[in-house]
Amino acid sequence: MLKAMLRGLFAHKLRLILSALAIILGTAFMSAAFVSGDTISKGFTDLFSTINEDIDAQVTAKSDVPSLEGGGGEALVTKVVPQDVADKLKGLDGAESVTPQVVSDGARVIGKDGKVVASNGPPRLGGAWPANINEDPNLELRLGTGPTAPDQVVLSANLAKSAGVTVGDKVEIITLQPRRTFTVSGISGYKGGRDSLGGETFVYFTLPVAQELMLGTTGVYSNVDIKAAPGVSQETLKQRAQAVVGDGYTVRTGEETSQEQASGIQSFLSIFSTGLAVFGFLALFTGAFLIFNTFSMLIAQRTRELALYRSFGANRGQVLRSVLLESLLLGLAASIVGLLIGFGLGWLLTRLLRSTGFPGGALVISPWVVIGTLFAGTIITVLSALAPALRASRVAPIEAMRDAAKPDKPLRRLTTFGLILMAVGIALLILKGTKTLEDNVLTLGGGCLFIFIGAVMVAPALSRPITGTIGKLVDWATPGRLGVRNTGRNPRRTALTAAALMIGVTLATGAGVFASSVKAGLSDIFASELNADLILQTDFTAGPTAGFQPALMDQVRQIPGVSTAAALQTDGVKLANRDEFVVATDAKAAQTLFTLEPREGEIRELNSGEIILNDGFATKTGLKVGDTATMQTARGEAKDLKVIGILASSQVVTNPLISPADASGFRSPLAQQAYIKVTDPAQIEPVRTQLKTLVADNPEVSVSDPSAQIKQATTFLDLMLNVLNVLLGLTILVAVLGVINTLLLSVFERTRELGLLRAIGMNRSRMGWMITVEAVLISVFGALLGMVLGTALGITLVKIFGGNFLKLTIPWGYLIATLVLAVIAGLIAALLPAWRAARLNVLQAIAYE
Repeated sequence: MLKAMLRGLFAHKLRLILSALAIILGTAFMSAAFVSGDTISKGFTDLFSTINEDIDAQVTAKSDVPSLEGGGGEALVTKVVPQDVADKLKGLDGAESVTPQVVSDGARVIGKDGKVVASNGPPRLGGAWPANINEDPNLELRLGTGPTAPDQVVLSANLAKSAGVTVGDKVEIITLQPRRTFTVSGISGYKGGRDSLGGETFVYFTLPVAQELMLGTTGVYSNVDIKAAPGVSQETLKQRAQAVVGDGYTVRTGEETSQEQASGIQSFLSIFSTGLAVFGFLALFTGAFLIFNTFSMLIAQRTRELALYRSFGANRGQVLRSVLLESLLLGLAASIVGLLIGFGLGWLLTRLLRSTGFPGGALVISPWVVIGTLFAGTIITVLSALAPALRASRVAPIEAMRDAAKPDKPLRRLTTFGLILMAVGIALLILKGTKTLEDNVLTLGGGCLFIFIGAVMVAPALSRPITGTIGKLVDWATPGRLGVRNTGRNPRRTALTAAALMIGVTLATGAGVFASSVKAGLSDIFASELNADLILQTDFTAGPTAGFQPALMDQVRQIPGVSTAAALQTDGVKLANRDEFVVATDAKAAQTLFTLEPREGEIRELNSGEIILNDGFATKTGLKVGDTATMQTARGEAKDLKVIGILASSQVVTNPLISPADASGFRSPLAQQAYIKVTDPAQIEPVRTQLKTLVADNPEVSVSDPSAQIKQATTFLDLMLNVLNVLLGLTILVAVLGVINTLLLSVFERTRELGLLRAIGMNRSRMGWMITVEAVLISVFGALLGMVLGTALGITLVKIFGGNFLKLTIPWGYLIATLVLAVIAGLIAALLPAWRAARLNVLQAIAYE
């Protein structure tokens, strides 16, 4: 049996390759995701360990307000270490050296093109140049000299290159204060030829200038680094430093500092790795249908062969084991190939990331990645072949003497079970809708999985009616009519072949419906609740330090045609013991700009010490008009605010409002947005021109309008759709492989039939036409099921999570484009099977046994 199985396995190499490709794709994505993530993660861990090798303890000021990113490790420093605390640490017992540092996020250089040099995520740091650069273990001066005058700076090599400047050039730099002009005195880098650690940019000032621009005042530091004397452990040094500085400061060991610095990068990498792993899982999931279909067809074709084995004395267990061993070898071989390809992809990804400034190193291949990838690919293949293997073991010896085709099994039981699974999936989605969005992601994912599996089970019952209806477009000719009938010959096979495309189209369509509904909902909300005509908008990728001075509103209000204007200064604070964003603005002007109505109390211009709560926050906290709420800002002291009003429900203003006078403790003194209403629509363009002139010296601020803000607000949704379109492309690839495999096996299965058709006069082109009709019908069937299922899924998500925020919208253009792609996929998939069918030798085909 083993010899027979191996000979049969290697006798059909093309079938093996096509069946294995989906597993290869899935395991390649999975291994690439984990290998590249582990390699870059280790690179950052080693890098920060090297950078901090002279730091045995680090002191920073403690903040009760969490970072904007929620991780507590943001590069923007809001609490500082004063000079007297740094002086106390200089006499610390067991310290060999104590070095106060100044470094914080928010130093933006304006390039020669007049635009701010972007970092696309990593921080734009500013700090003090080291007192003795020659003693720094990592930093080096590559060109020029360090800054010695207040108007001199050193730029990191990557920043100088991006800005297009060199030593001696003038550059304008924006910090927490308005732009200032400096002269580039030098270019820095890191030892080992690195221009940056992880894509960040760095501007080095003299110490007093760095303190003023990056920390807000002189005589303060962002942190104090301590090196231990010989024989003193990091933990001992930490405890001694903590005793000196007290509870208002956090002391970490050098190892803890390195881990925290690396954790922020690793969290980003985990998102990247998870995305690739999801692609891998979906490729494996869709590939499972391809494997199941392939083995089902092979078992059906080998019925006589397996029956002969039984008649020669093989028992059911031997037949079952031979088929499972065949699937095991196929899965293991495909997983090994996918693993090796994944290593290559991982290496390419790490090289690509290294070119952007990420640390490199040897490829990290952990045993669990190898074992996990091989296990995942192999077990999915074996499980997919289990049902066909069980059918093979039940083949009776008498089947060897039969030549008649076996009738299809009824679909009623399969369809009923599929409908039950879909009902369970819908119930899980509804159950998920009764909780918060973050409450249970597994429930949502499980609901979708049940719906997918149920839909695959129901699909065979729909195969003949749908393909028959679509086929009326081509059944006017004999090849088209035969193609339609062949597609409906085996509904299970057609449905399983179309399943891969159905899954991808379902996800993409569901996301498309949801995203379109969000955009339509935002448009309606802005139309009904936003009365502003023009908006001053800060680049949302610039971080919390970008913006404009709120005092600019005085000049805006002087522009002819402006009736109302208000700046919005937003920051995260601790309010009533809750993490919350608050908005400092002119509440009376905001009432006009945003159609605000009071639920309780009043809306008026706020005095210092007053606050207007939004409806949601008031409900969560139980605060009422007249109550007092304590607000702790990132830089300031705690302050009690009296509630003078509570807003009625609003979809635009969803945060509490405070007086600009109480925003002095915000992370940034700058406003991020301003809304302007004009006296007459005819004044919009003249006012727009005046506003552009007013902010011309601030490249981080642009003049837009509500429609442009909707587009910016939905940027993330567009990114999500692009990712899902890539996913759709992947599933189309797997679907094409599935259609090719199914039709090739079908051509082999129908060799005598095709030979007879050629013998009675069907030429090669008409034979190819018939196979092409089959391929296109299968692809369109899968796409139609996916579009219907995805639309239903999108509608369900809108109804469950939308509330009054979303307006149900169907993206018809997107659906039509998906259908066109399905037709193209079918045409491509038909090429090889049609070529094989058209070149069958007529006499050999008729004599085929």
